[in-house]
Amino acid sequence: MFDKKIYLCGFMASGKTTVGKALSKKLNIDYVDTDELLVETYGQSIPEIFEKYGEEYFRDLEHNIAKKTADMKCKVVSTGGGMLTFDRNGEIIKKSGIIICLVRDFDVIYQEIKSDKRRPLAQTKTKAELRDMYEKRISKYQKYADYTVVNSGSIDDCVKKIMSIIDEN
Repeated sequence: MFDKKIYLCGFMASGKTTVGKALSKKLNIDYVDTDELLVETYGQSIPEIFEKYGEEYFRDLEHNIAKKTADMKCKVVSTGGGMLTFDRNGEIIKKSGIIICLVRDFDVIYQEIKSDKRRPLAQTKTKAELRDMYEKRISKYQKYADYTVVNSGSIDDCVKKIMSIIDEN
C-alpha cells in the first residue's frame, strides 16, 4: 500500500484533475481537488469569490485549504493553478507529500482555458499575458516540485509516468 500524499501541481488545464482522478483510482486511494474542496468548504464558486472579494481574499482561503490537505491522510491532491505560486503554500505542501509538476504545451492549454468561464484569471487576460503568467508560474512550481512530468499524450501515459516515479519511492 502506498502511504504518501501525492500533490499534482501545474498551470490551469495542465491535466491535474483528470490525471489526479485516474491516478487515485490506480493507487486505490482517495482523491482531493483543492479548488473543489475550497468551493465545498466556503460555499461559493471560485468566480463568485473573485468577483465579490477579490484575488487576495481567495488566496487566503486557498492557504487554509493547503493547510487542510496537509493534515489529511494519504491521498492524491490536485492543487489549484495558483496555489504553489505562494511560498507559504509551497512550504506546507512540500512537508506533507511528494509534489509532481504536470507540464503541458502552452498553446494546448490556451485553447482549453480561453473558453472556460470557470477560470476567472483566464477571462481577463490576453494570450501574451497568460503566456507570461504560465512562464512565471512554471518556475514557481519547479521550486517545490520533486518531479516534473510532461503531459503530452494520453491520460494513461501520464499516469504510467507518475507510477514509475512512485515505484522509485
